[in-house]
Amino acid sequence: MAFASCAPLGGIARPVFTALLGLAAATMSAGALADANTAKTNFFANMDRAGVTFPGVNASTAKMVPAQVKGLYGIYSPKGNLISVTNEAGTLTGKAGGFSSVGLEPGKPRPMSPQQVAGLRAEIMANIDYDKLIKTSYGNGGGRKILMFSALDCPGCNQLEKALHKAAPTLNTTFYIVPGSLRDSSSGGIPWLEKVARIRCDDNAGQAWQTYWTKRTLPAARACALTPERVELDNYLMSHIMDGIKVMKPAYPMLVSEDGKWLPLPRGMTSASISAVFGPESKPAAVQAPAQWLAAAPVAGKSK
Repeated sequence: MAFASCAPLGGIARPVFTALLGLAAATMSAGALADANTAKTNFFANMDRAGVTFPGVNASTAKMVPAQVKGLYGIYSPKGNLISVTNEAGTLTGKAGGFSSVGLEPGKPRPMSPQQVAGLRAEIMANIDYDKLIKTSYGNGGGRKILMFSALDCPGCNQLEKALHKAAPTLNTTFYIVPGSLRDSSSGGIPWLEKVARIRCDDNAGQAWQTYWTKRTLPAARACALTPERVELDNYLMSHIMDGIKVMKPAYPMLVSEDGKWLPLPRGMTSASISAVFGPESKPAAVQAPAQWLAAAPVAGKSK
């Protein structure tokens, strides 16, 4: 099988999300809102001490959106532009391209060393909120947790899903899907994002996802707080995070193993090659995730 990968139009440069940000804050639980406000306060305090300011954006005007990684938040300007991704201690700053630490030592934000990036990568992979992703499992699941970036309007994603369906009788693996569209919401992506929202809103989103690819049918529409814009925002934030920890590749489908390494698609896409790459025998050894940036992030202003 000749496999065609798909490049998202415009890469990670996606549109602003002005109208969505107020809704995102309004639907957060009291606990999540408190954590987000703590992250925002700490971030701007650390940035201020480091002499970094954002024109027109401060702790009073910025909007916070929780990412699909526990303990990480997207900070947006009032106009809906992503300013930074940060943690609750506000000691992490960055987005696509890389992360820096701030507030742990005097001076400007410091780009993370390769060793620090590796530690952050392990911690992020251990703290992905898998319950908020679409889960598709084959056979006994293989004990796998493979992250998949996919898009309904991606021919290469269609080819992968067909190959997985064909290999299903002998395949034991599990994928957690970050879905979206190759087109952003201002460039024709809304109809595709609406389809993704319907799938994510279904009681069995994994089955609805697989049914879409095999039959091109969608689950019945139902009342759901998930909007096409929120689908895009979730995909956008996760893309920035993965790119920041040096995982993201500029093509869909994009797969990431449990240890945060990019997974190439199997050669030939045969049942045997798919099982060899995605099966339990290829599951990487568990990586110890240091509780440094997320679950037990350092207190802002303190040195390590």
